[in-house]
Amino acid sequence: MSFLDFSSDSEDVKRIKNFYSAVERGDFSSARQYLDYNLEWVGPEARELWYSGTHRGVDAVFREVFEPSHGKFANFRMRISKFFEVGNHIFVLGRVTGRTKMTGRDLDAPMAHVWTLGNGKAVRCEAFEDTRKWLEALGEVPPAPQTEAGEEKVAA
Repeated sequence: MSFLDFSSDSEDVKRIKNFYSAVERGDFSSARQYLDYNLEWVGPEARELWYSGTHRGVDAVFREVFEPSHGKFANFRMRISKFFEVGNHIFVLGRVTGRTKMTGRDLDAPMAHVWTLGNGKAVRCEAFEDTRKWLEALGEVPPAPQTEAGEEKVAA
């Protein structure tokens, strides 16, 4: 493996791919096998969202991050487009999608996860997500104004 391996299917990359596949199926018991028991999950700081902040331990991560996400959204998916391996880190890019059960609004938000692996298991994940898109889908904030082309208007 080179220092920066864009096409790697190393054992660590395969583990993280298998983790996402299991989560997408809702098979949390299979997904757990790829995570260290003391996993640290660091979500974006957005107090309105259940997955905000730091969650410690694999049980807490599933109870506080993944189970509520699947519970609040129909067809909740993490659609991964890229995996990059740098040393013992796996960088994951993709989109989170689903339809909010409470509001019926669609969620389609970019995401990036930075995984740290040790002894064949994920020991840490730092999640970067467009929290505004999540809050819009949940009805917590009004949708951003759109241009005629359907793009979000940017404040000057």
